[in-house]
Amino acid sequence: MPGMDARLQCYADAISRLHWAAMLLDAEDRIVWLSEDFKHFVRETDDKALGIGLHAGVALLREPYLATMTPESVLELAETMLPYFVHSLPVDELGPDVPNGFEEILRGIEPRVPPEHWTGTFDYVQPGVSPYAVHFLVSRIRDDSGQSIGQSVLTTIGLPAPLVALLAAGDAAMYERMVRLVEPGRHQAAILFADVQGSGELSRRLPTASYFQLVRALTAEFDRLVGAHCGVVGKHAGDGMTAFFLADDAGSPAAAAASVLRAARELQANAVAIAETVVAAADIPVLVNVGAHWGSGLYMGQLVPGGRLEVTALGDEVNEAARLQETARDGALLVSKALVELLDPGTATELGVPESLIYRPLSELPDAAPKAVRDAGHVAVAAL
Repeated sequence: MPGMDARLQCYADAISRLHWAAMLLDAEDRIVWLSEDFKHFVRETDDKALGIGLHAGVALLREPYLATMTPESVLELAETMLPYFVHSLPVDELGPDVPNGFEEILRGIEPRVPPEHWTGTFDYVQPGVSPYAVHFLVSRIRDDSGQSIGQSVLTTIGLPAPLVALLAAGDAAMYERMVRLVEPGRHQAAILFADVQGSGELSRRLPTASYFQLVRALTAEFDRLVGAHCGVVGKHAGDGMTAFFLADDAGSPAAAAASVLRAARELQANAVAIAETVVAAADIPVLVNVGAHWGSGLYMGQLVPGGRLEVTALGDEVNEAARLQETARDGALLVSKALVELLDPGTATELGVPESLIYRPLSELPDAAPKAVRDAGHVAVAAL
């Protein structure tokens, strides 16, 4: 922020590198800086709406801040937090910056001298997610002579470090793509279904621990490839895996179609190496059958039942993609005409998709089960 104390700027630069959701106040408790992560946290990027330049006791009463907390948390923080900020707020000079209805509240608060460090908690509100605890730490910043130059407000979610470490070990970019799907809506996306052929026989012949290790290794590789190709992982069940590659994330429908095919082919190729490592002694082939399809208007969003974070999609094409995968045999990649014809000519050549590729209705394939014929028999498909 122009005019911000250079010493506070050092704090701002360090906080930005750490990707913390935080704010900095000057010596008069005016908000002088908000990290980009904090702006994302409150779902507002406009500095004026966030009250930058205003006293924190006034700015924090604005809608972007209040909208992120439960009503109970707002009342609790009004009792515990505002008295510390009112201590430095010239109440007789509140002026027009105070949101409607809050001037009387501010005038009625008994100021308290804040300690050097103090903490608090509030229940954070996010669309589509149950409220969860967010903790904050407010610390006075002083120069070498002991003179106050401002305060920092740092936030963290209320999770133990081991749980945060599990999240940190995941694909951060994919998590960000999943966050954009908090609120359900219509999306264009390529659909990927994959499953291990003959998993019943594998589970019977392999020791349970070895079979579990195989499924875990394949699932981990699937998730890695989906993330690497700008997709989002869907629901997994047993050794079945799903993913979606949104046109919005890939940049275009053609790019999304290319991404799903790259991920599918790499998965099938890498499954051979995984099998050699995990079940080589059993001399059992591990084949991954894949179905890839295009959804022109999938209804997608997050499911968060009981603390799990999942992305799911609804639409006829999702059901059809599952039937493509069920019909594929012997490590085949069964693709729909709707998906392949989205590819740019150069990309199709790169992926080895011939111009003369011939399609057949899924109902004509010898391995199409009655359920597949019923649900997706009309879909034009080809094996790559």
